[in-house]
Amino acid sequence: MSTIMSTQSAEQLLQDMMTQYCKPWLFVYPNMKKLSEVLTLLFDQQKLHILQQHYSGVRTPLHTAARWGHTEIIRLLLTSLQSSAHRLKLLMVDDNTPLHTAALIGRRESVKMILECLTADQQIQIMSVQRSGGETAIQWAKINRNTDTVRILTEYRHRAEQIQLQLQQQKEEKRRLYQSLSGKMM
Repeated sequence: MSTIMSTQSAEQLLQDMMTQYCKPWLFVYPNMKKLSEVLTLLFDQQKLHILQQHYSGVRTPLHTAARWGHTEIIRLLLTSLQSSAHRLKLLMVDDNTPLHTAALIGRRESVKMILECLTADQQIQIMSVQRSGGETAIQWAKINRNTDTVRILTEYRHRAEQIQLQLQQQKEEKRRLYQSLSGKMM
C-alpha cells in the first residue's frame, strides 16, 4: 500500500471488502493484490474475527468463495493464516462448512483448494463434520449426485488416512527404538 496503514484501518478495510464480496446482489470481486496486502497487516486473531463473520446473514467469505468456485480467494484467505489450526477454525465456523457448500454444488476445484490448505489430520476432521441433518461433505455430494466431487473427497480421505497410518507407524518405530536404546544404557 502506498501509505502506512494502521491495523485498525486494515481491519476496517478487510471488513468492508468482505461485506461487499459476500452480498449476492452487489457482488464485488475483491482486488486480490489489495486483499493480500491488507491480510499481511493483520494477525491471525484479527483475520479470524473478520473472516468468521456471517455476511448477508448466512455466508462467511469462505462460503461465498466455495460456492462460486473462487479458488484464488480460498487459497489467499486460508494461507494468510500462519497457523494451520486457525485455518481449520476458520473452516469450522459452523456445521455447514465451506467444504459442504462446495460439495453440495459440485465445485471440485474449491473442494481441492480447501483440502490442499490443510494437514492430513485436518482433512479428515473437516470431512467428518456433519451438518445438522447428519450429512458429511461426501454424503452431501452423493445426495446431490456430484460424482466427480465424491471421487475427489474419497481420494483425499484415503490419502489422508494413509498419511496418518504412516506417521503412526513411524512414531511406533521411534518409540521401540528409544525403548531398546534406553534398555541397553541401563
